[in-house]
Amino acid sequence: MWVHDDRELLEKRIRREIWERVLPAVHADRRPLIVESGPDPDHLDPFELGTMWGPPWGTTWFRLSGAVPAEWAGGRVEAVVDLGFTRAPAGFQAEGLVIDVAADGAHLPLQGLHPMRMNYAVENSPGPVCLLVEAASNPSFPQFVPTSMGSPATAGDRPLYRFRRADLVLVDPVVDALAHDLDVLDGVMRSIPLDDPRRGRLLSALIAALDRLADAAAARRVLEPFLAPSAPSDAADEHRHRIIATGHAHIDTAWLWPTREAERKCARTFASAVALMDEYPEYRFSCSQAQQYAWIERSHPELFARIAERVERGQWIPVGGMWVEADMNLPSGESLVRQIVFGQRYFEDRFGRRCDEVWLPDVFGYPAGLPQLFAAGGMTRFVTQKLSWNKQNRFPHHTFWWEGLDGTRVLTHFPPVDTYNAEITPGEIAGSVRRFREHRWSTASLMPFGYGDGGGGPTREMLERARRLAASDPMTGLEIGTAADFFRHVEREATYGAPVPVWRGELYFE
Repeated sequence: MWVHDDRELLEKRIRREIWERVLPAVHADRRPLIVESGPDPDHLDPFELGTMWGPPWGTTWFRLSGAVPAEWAGGRVEAVVDLGFTRAPAGFQAEGLVIDVAADGAHLPLQGLHPMRMNYAVENSPGPVCLLVEAASNPSFPQFVPTSMGSPATAGDRPLYRFRRADLVLVDPVVDALAHDLDVLDGVMRSIPLDDPRRGRLLSALIAALDRLADAAAARRVLEPFLAPSAPSDAADEHRHRIIATGHAHIDTAWLWPTREAERKCARTFASAVALMDEYPEYRFSCSQAQQYAWIERSHPELFARIAERVERGQWIPVGGMWVEADMNLPSGESLVRQIVFGQRYFEDRFGRRCDEVWLPDVFGYPAGLPQLFAAGGMTRFVTQKLSWNKQNRFPHHTFWWEGLDGTRVLTHFPPVDTYNAEITPGEIAGSVRRFREHRWSTASLMPFGYGDGGGGPTREMLERARRLAASDPMTGLEIGTAADFFRHVEREATYGAPVPVWRGELYFE
C-alpha cells in the first residue's frame, strides 16, 4: 500500500492562497483618486497614472483627491499609494511623506510611504479627501561598485519611477485579521522541525481554514486555538526564554544619499513611528542620534513636540547618548568624549534625561578603552550587532560583561536575531532561541525590529505579528519592550548569582 505525503503540495497551497485569494479580499471596495503633480505644492497639474516621474534625487509633489462614499461611513478607510516601488529594500528607492499643511503654511509630517508601507488611514466619515505627498525619487543602485547614480551631479535627469496606484479602499477588518493569522501561523509551522508533531497539526489547521475562506470569520475560528495565549506550567515558565522586541530604525546619518535626504528620511520614519503609537499603545520605539532629533526640532517643530510628548509617556525611548552613531575605530578619544558629552547634554536638555544604554548596532569594531568612556558618560549598558558578521570566528557570547583596559565593565548584549532590521517573524524568533549562547544562565534576549539603514522603521504588519506571537509559545515569550527592560532582567539575574561571562579587551570585527 502506497502512502501519499502531500506536505510540500499543501504548504505551497498555503502560500499561493494567501497571495491570490486572501490578500486581494482585504480591500472590500475601492475608489480611484485624482492625481496632480508638480515641483511644489503651489504648482500642480493633472497627472495620469502610469506616467513616469522623478529624476534621480529629485522631489515631486503629488496631490491626491477623492471622496469617501456614504456607504463606507464608519468603516476602515485607507488611501493606497504606489509611487512605483521596486523590489529594492525600503529606504533604498522612492519614498514619500504624507503632509498636513497648517493655516500658517507650515508642513506637518503625518506618515512616510515606502514599499512596505503604502497605506495611509483617512477619516471614515463621508466627504472629500485630499492628501499632499512629498515624493523623493531616490535611485536604487548596487552598493560598493562605481555608479553614476551615487551623486546628483552625475545621475542625470531621466525619470526613474512609474506611478502605479492611488486609491481609496474600504478594508474588511475580518479578512485583514485572517491574513495576519495565516501569515503568523504559516511562519510558525515552517520554523518547526519536520518531525515535530506540532508542524503536522498546524498544517492541518491552516488547510482547514483555507477550505472555509468563503466565511472569513469561520476560517479565523479554526485558527483561534493556535493563537490563544498558552498557560505554561510553573516549571516551564521559569525556563521560558523572553524575547524583548523594541522598535527602531537605524538610519545612517551619512551613507548612500545626500545629507538633505538623511534629514528627510528621519521625518518620514519618525512621523510613521508617532502615528503607530496612537494605533498600538504597547509599541515602543528606541531612537538614538541627537543630530537626527536636532534636524526634526529645526525643520518640523510640531513633530518634535509630538515626539517629546511620547518620550514623556514612555513610548518613545531616547537611547545611545551620542551625537551620532559614531565610528569607534577612526576617531580620537577626544572626539568620542565630545560625541558623548554633546549627545547626553542634548537628551538631558530636551527630554530631561540622559541615556543609560550605548546603542551602536552598525559600527565596525570597538577598542578596549571604550568601557571607560561609556561609563564616564553615564552609560553602563551597551547594545551592538555587527560582530555577528565576523568572517572567521563567531563571537562566543551574546550577553556578557565587557571589561576595558582600566577594569571598567559595561553590561553588553549582541541580539541573537543577528540583525538590527528584524521583522518579528516566527523564523527570527526560532533562530534567536537556537543561536542564543547564554541559555545556561540567562533567559532573555533583545530583538531590535524595523526597516533601517535607509529608514522606514517598524510597520503595522510587524506589530500585528507581535500581538499574535506574544505568549502563544509555551517555551518562548515575545513581548514589546525596551532595551532597559531587557537589561533590568539580566541585571536581576546577575544579582542572584548568574555566572555572567567576562570579555576583556577589544571587540574585534573581522
